[in-house]
Amino acid sequence: MRSLVIDRSSARPSMAVFEDSEQVCEKIWDGEPTRAPTWLTELARALADHGLGGASFDAFVCGLGPGSFSGIRACLSALQGLALPDGKPVYGVASAAALALGQAEGEERVTVVGDARRNRLWCVTYEVRPADAQVRMPGGGLPTHTAEDFQLVPSDALGRAVPDATRIVSADWERLAPLLCKTFAAGRLVARTVNPAAADVGRLALALPASRVREPLPIYLHPAVAAAAG
Repeated sequence: MRSLVIDRSSARPSMAVFEDSEQVCEKIWDGEPTRAPTWLTELARALADHGLGGASFDAFVCGLGPGSFSGIRACLSALQGLALPDGKPVYGVASAAALALGQAEGEERVTVVGDARRNRLWCVTYEVRPADAQVRMPGGGLPTHTAEDFQLVPSDALGRAVPDATRIVSADWERLAPLLCKTFAAGRLVARTVNPAAADVGRLALALPASRVREPLPIYLHPAVAAAAG
């Protein structure tokens, strides 16, 4: 089975192609090609470089966020458009879970923190086992890859929301660095911007049990936004 995987939840979008569980190519864009048709043209060019087109794939996988509202929505819409003519499946996993997978150094807990706007932060902690692409919630349960996995907190509550002894990473480091450095010990922080990668989105999705694969919906954390999107 050949799968096309895309993540556009951050300012560094990426795509990867898998043959069964093996990654065969990857493309990372430095600086987001934000507007259609620009990013679709970039995607088509990247696929053509490997002799591929939209009809070359048996399945599609999208990083669901949280992150860029427009990027996630555009990614999911494009993949659904490619899948629709032949009824091919579209899957999704949380980009935050893929980020934790990519940043873990061995088996450990990783907390991902992001800027939720509206004077709120979002955070989620995962227990990560990179060797077999396993990401679980604290306590061992599988993530739902929905908003249910995430906490939405004011900045002064972030320290209480994050468990001890976790590595802390963020795709919003430039905006959140002062707060993160004030709240957590330096040794716990990955002190740079780190972005979800389509390669890790694919690894995570392909490792999921079939029973955990759900209809992909963007992860919007504010209730009003989620209601409007629905």
